[in-house]
Amino acid sequence: MSNPSEALHGTPSSEFFGYRDITSYILGITFEIWEQRQIETIRDYYSEDIEVYALEGITHGAEAMVQGTIATLESFPDRLLLGDDVIFSGNLARGFSSHRIYSPMTNAGGTLFAGATGRKVHAMNIADCEITNGQISGEWLFRDNLALVTQLGVNPVKAARTLAERFDDELREWLERQRERVARGQPEKAAKLGAARPDTFEPLARQILRACWQSGDQGALRGIYAPFAVLQRAPVRIFSGRDALLKHYAGFRDSFPDAQLTVDHVCSQPFGADGQHVAARWSVAARHRGEYAGMAPRGRPIYIVGASHWRVVGGVVVAEWTVFDELSLQAQLLPDAG
Repeated sequence: MSNPSEALHGTPSSEFFGYRDITSYILGITFEIWEQRQIETIRDYYSEDIEVYALEGITHGAEAMVQGTIATLESFPDRLLLGDDVIFSGNLARGFSSHRIYSPMTNAGGTLFAGATGRKVHAMNIADCEITNGQISGEWLFRDNLALVTQLGVNPVKAARTLAERFDDELREWLERQRERVARGQPEKAAKLGAARPDTFEPLARQILRACWQSGDQGALRGIYAPFAVLQRAPVRIFSGRDALLKHYAGFRDSFPDAQLTVDHVCSQPFGADGQHVAARWSVAARHRGEYAGMAPRGRPIYIVGASHWRVVGGVVVAEWTVFDELSLQAQLLPDAG
């Protein structure tokens, strides 16, 4: 069966590490690293100078990723990374993947937020990866630490303060640059892959995100989402039905009514006779103008980078998975964040 992305881009895929397509590569190396605990292969699959961006901090280099993986397994030694979906464009020579992951795990060791709790927790992450000549050359990592600390039984306010105290100068400067970029309306395009052909579903992604985060246009939103649409923010944060989904986003618009937004990357893959899986990375910059998470508004600036996956059938969204670090968002509202 031919790869639809190859047909779209007109470039054949090459074999790297025994893999010939992006889906098998992403699922395969994730299985090797996490399920088979071949952590050292990170040095092969990730470029030596890779940068991984997350709202909690920036990681430099494959070696730092090795050490971070070891630390995570010390906290959650039975952690699994189960692939829910891989939405991609291009090929292994020059491509992009947005990989949604489900992780059941037991907290058997200390974390940044608390000592070992022994609790079983469930996480959903999304990793956006640039692929260059068979190596991951850039990554944006999305995880909802708020859902994690809630399952661990840690007070979210305390956890947000712990996170804020760890914000270093590099992260603060990056957050400020990103806020300025979004204020200019400048999308963050793939740094190492250069300009790519816009995905045909980019206009839909922009319409969805602007309606959810900015306009709140009920007519548009009810035309975009099926009445039975389901939003998953985490395995323990599910909003069933369009009304519940729209209410969730309305809460953010109330807290951040001046939100500015850029759509930074979109890719898509067809499924079935009339379906499409669409992935978007997006950024929001705003000021805290309304009560949020029990915190009174003080006008502090915030930046969110997140990823959304949509299942679109007949032009209507029937399911959405959206992940961003809401604990880091809360940390940005604290004075310690600087």
